[in-house]
Amino acid sequence: MLSILFVLHSHICGGAEKHLLMLMQGLSQRGYRTAFAGPEDSWLMEQVRGSGLTGYHLPMHGMFDLWSALRLAALVQDFRADLIHSHLTRGARYAGLAGTMTGVPVVATAHSTNAGKHFGGAGRIIAVSEAVGRFLVSRGYDRRRIVIVPNGIPDIRCSTRPLPLRQNLGLSEDIQLIGVVGRFIPDKGQDIALDAMSRLRHPAHLALIGDDSTPWGREMRLRADSGAAQGRLHFLGFRDDLPVRMCELDLLVAPSRREALSLTLIESAAAGIPAIASRIGGIPEVVMDGETGILVPPDDPVGLAVAIDSLMDDPALRSRLGAAARRRYENGFTLDSMLDATEDVYRQMQPYGRSGRRTVKLKRSHPSARTSKNNLPSASAR
Repeated sequence: MLSILFVLHSHICGGAEKHLLMLMQGLSQRGYRTAFAGPEDSWLMEQVRGSGLTGYHLPMHGMFDLWSALRLAALVQDFRADLIHSHLTRGARYAGLAGTMTGVPVVATAHSTNAGKHFGGAGRIIAVSEAVGRFLVSRGYDRRRIVIVPNGIPDIRCSTRPLPLRQNLGLSEDIQLIGVVGRFIPDKGQDIALDAMSRLRHPAHLALIGDDSTPWGREMRLRADSGAAQGRLHFLGFRDDLPVRMCELDLLVAPSRREALSLTLIESAAAGIPAIASRIGGIPEVVMDGETGILVPPDDPVGLAVAIDSLMDDPALRSRLGAAARRRYENGFTLDSMLDATEDVYRQMQPYGRSGRRTVKLKRSHPSARTSKNNLPSASAR
């Protein structure tokens, strides 16, 4: 039974944190021993322990916390970890140090197209999209150490259309409901969506889902109160039932200014909901323009409004794009495909351990495991 210690520094609930939770749960179900090391007072630690998994406090204050580095090395030994799997740059920094001190191989997952430091201690670097892989290569990392493993999520089935959200908003079935889902930060482009809403021909409503208690969220509320779309904008706050709520949307909009690979867009594809999204980062790897959704330039509220109106005008096109998005999910972004590909990376670690003192030999531990169906070109030389 392989033992894997996961490392991530975060206090919020975002894509990387959700990804790691799903990864831990999925690998545990396949027979792996898993544990998480990260800040005690975090969303992820609460979720890990609430799921019955093991979590160890590791504060990682800044990038030069000697106590955290030594504690992680001790945790690696106490847990008898065969592999350290880190996420984000701070996690990669401390995992690399612990790997050097203990001789245990390190894998690091990069989730961003603008943070490329501290991955040098990993024998293999997982990039969650081709866009992230290209970014890492541009920062000088050896392409042969990089493996593209797209995010995957559990299935979302919308067999019947749930009504609570529309009922709570006082909307009839003939009113189209658009969703924007994400953290309230400028990168997510909620301001672009609000601007586009004031330009629509259609009387659609917009649900903004995410914790809007941030400075950006408060600014967006002020903007919504004074805009032309006032009365058609609904701030729903953080929701832990997002997959269910996704099924109530007619359309998802992702006007991001920066995005490595959006879990929200994968969720909308799984639910068979078409998306309009910015042509940036890893988004075109999920949303295929004219096939599973529509891509628009970033920072273009006029173009976004035109795209929304075009789909509101054509229910048949929305249905066709949604069905194609569902097929896209099934062929490349399922949880099983992510788990299979991650297991493949673990197998590749034997010749890439930093110390050479330990190797990892793996066998598939789950009868449903199969060769990855990742249909994106890999940035690695396998």
